[in-house]
Amino acid sequence: METSSERIRLVNVISPLIKAGYQLVTQRQEPSENGGNIIHVVAKSQGSKTQEDLIDDLSSIEGCTLFQLEIDGEGSVDAVPPTPPPVVQDLDQKNALAAIGAQYPDIADVVRHYEASLPQETRAKAMHELGRKVGSGIYKRDYSLGSALKMPTTINRELVPALKMFSKVKAKNNLVALTKCPFCKLSDSNHSGCHFVVGYIDGFLSSNPAVDRVRVEESSCGAGTTNICEFIIW
Repeated sequence: METSSERIRLVNVISPLIKAGYQLVTQRQEPSENGGNIIHVVAKSQGSKTQEDLIDDLSSIEGCTLFQLEIDGEGSVDAVPPTPPPVVQDLDQKNALAAIGAQYPDIADVVRHYEASLPQETRAKAMHELGRKVGSGIYKRDYSLGSALKMPTTINRELVPALKMFSKVKAKNNLVALTKCPFCKLSDSNHSGCHFVVGYIDGFLSSNPAVDRVRVEESSCGAGTTNICEFIIW
């Protein structure tokens, strides 16, 4: 797909696809010669869709023109065999990041796997650092093109859509809540999964050149209870 403006980015295409019932496999963005962006997406349908359904879904994304469509199987995306999640063999940060990159945005299992491998005394710091690198990478990959947005605009227009890739999100002013946090839903009171989210938000916003300084704190964790985790951005 090609976007009509450089302001229409990868996340503006991905969000409607997820809402339309597609599971994303890979995605990338590159500038087009016409001043917009070229969006490459490989996705699988969660149900049976005809070729006409696919064209309608993709062509209805605002600000985008569908210029190429390839369908595997016999006319339906759900005929494509599912891609197995990558296995983290040596549980160090490098391999965890590689697995997250291959599986993104379906990263909860990889993050929890990495978390479980860490010693208790270093877990919070290591999870924060992992999240920071992931958040920074996502900002640079999907949001660094074009004019950088200042706070608090970047929270609503960029951070929230980025977080929505793997969780339901609510935001008001400087408070962000993951209403179904995938990193804490299987946890008890030992909720170092939230340190990953704190790091993610920190890395994402700190990579924005229009944001001078940022501090992120977890204000409430729903591990073992509501599954609603809240974070304050200063």
